[in-house]
Amino acid sequence: MNVTAMRLAIPLLALAAGGTAAFVFGIRQTQQILGANAPLMATAPSAAPAQDQEKNQDKTALTKAQTETAALSNALAGPSPPSGAAALPEFDVVNIEPTGETVVAGRAPPGATVELLRNGEVHDRAVADKSGQFVMVPRPLPPGNYDLTLRITRDGKQVTSKQSVAVALEAAARERPMVALMAPDKPIRVLSQPAAAAPAAGKIAVAAVETEPGGKLHVSGQAAPGATVRLYLNDSLIASATADAAGHLSVTINKGVAAGNYQVRLDEVDPGSGKVRARAEVPFNVPDATTTASIPASSGRAVATAPRLAAATATAASSSPSAVIVPKIATTTVARGDSLWRISQRAFGAGQRYAVIYRANQRQIRNPNLIYPGQVFVVPAR
Repeated sequence: MNVTAMRLAIPLLALAAGGTAAFVFGIRQTQQILGANAPLMATAPSAAPAQDQEKNQDKTALTKAQTETAALSNALAGPSPPSGAAALPEFDVVNIEPTGETVVAGRAPPGATVELLRNGEVHDRAVADKSGQFVMVPRPLPPGNYDLTLRITRDGKQVTSKQSVAVALEAAARERPMVALMAPDKPIRVLSQPAAAAPAAGKIAVAAVETEPGGKLHVSGQAAPGATVRLYLNDSLIASATADAAGHLSVTINKGVAAGNYQVRLDEVDPGSGKVRARAEVPFNVPDATTTASIPASSGRAVATAPRLAAATATAASSSPSAVIVPKIATTTVARGDSLWRISQRAFGAGQRYAVIYRANQRQIRNPNLIYPGQVFVVPAR
């Protein structure tokens, strides 16, 4: 061993004690320095060209050594988190059978405990694997309308998914339930729905219910051509429309539909007597911070969870008899200490008119003397 090699060997051993990456780097440097010094001493007369060539070789070798060292360091540090791992829990699959049997799959940070919430209550839990995937097979859902979300705990704080899944499960358990995925700034994506069945000619049906930010609601329907149809929300009359030659009609409420559960009803009536000839009704839920969304209906049923509401405070306007526009409707939310008398006093200036509010919201009010904070009632026009 020559003097140069001895001088390099000692620090090389010291570096080896500090880690494999440093050891590899030292070996590469030693090999290049030893290889460069020998020909340099033997070819002194032509030192200038040799020095330039050796400098280029040294630079190339050093770059290669640094690349190999970085690769080895990354390997020793272990695999990096999967690029597809979600920062927030997300739904990928939501499969619900007519019996309520459910399979949920999705993504979350690796190792996170993911909670499946049903209307805000924990329904099941699972732990995301190393790739950030999780699968749940919770207990069957009973018939009803549900809002499913995902939740994890991150940095000591509970974080809920921005997505949610609306489920409408019929008690008959013969058809697939309506399941729709909702996410901010994206249209609703229907994951499953009952078998499509076009309404018979002339039969009334709710074709679609759509919501937009600002309390806007759009209802479209099908009826016999020329039929007179009335739209009700929570038993409160909102507007009337006349089906066109193809049997289509629509009612748009531009403002005032608050978040909550509604019953959307279309009545085909006799234009002279007002007698109901046919009826179609669907439950619909307007979620908080809703964005443009459409939930198609099947056999007279629109999708969604359960309802909040309002009644017309301005005369309906329309561009055509089959496309009616209602400028605004009104609702009221029950606060602690409220009674129908007090609500009527605020709305109409006369507490004794409480029966008007009661009749417009009978499905929510079993006992006029017993209402609950958080309920949302339609306030009919005066």
